[in-house]
Amino acid sequence: MSRAKILIIDDDPVCTGILLAMLGDDYEVTAVNSGSGGIEVLKSLTPDLILLDITMPHVNGYQVIQHLKGSEETAKIPVVVISSLAEQSDKDFALKLGVDDYITKPVMPDAIQEMIEAYL
Repeated sequence: MSRAKILIIDDDPVCTGILLAMLGDDYEVTAVNSGSGGIEVLKSLTPDLILLDITMPHVNGYQVIQHLKGSEETAKIPVVVISSLAEQSDKDFALKLGVDDYITKPVMPDAIQEMIEAYL
């Protein structure tokens, strides 16, 4: 049985490192450090779940969400935002764009594991 594929799009190396350490043994994890890099990877990878930061330079998470949800090939992939933006308006905007869940940093391992299990 193949392992589920998770794509992490986050420019924060600490958060990415934590997520890789938490998930790497159980899932096939790919991490990229920019929104544009995430969009590029999606040309050759179809993940089962995307973990996405919002605050990134050049192409931010909101732009990535719009790209994902605007493409027939990627529109159905569950997207969970993991962001330091904790205002309700940030969460509401991301949900309006079509994300499936929104978790604020710092990430709690139990919350991440429960969320992943809900979508995979």
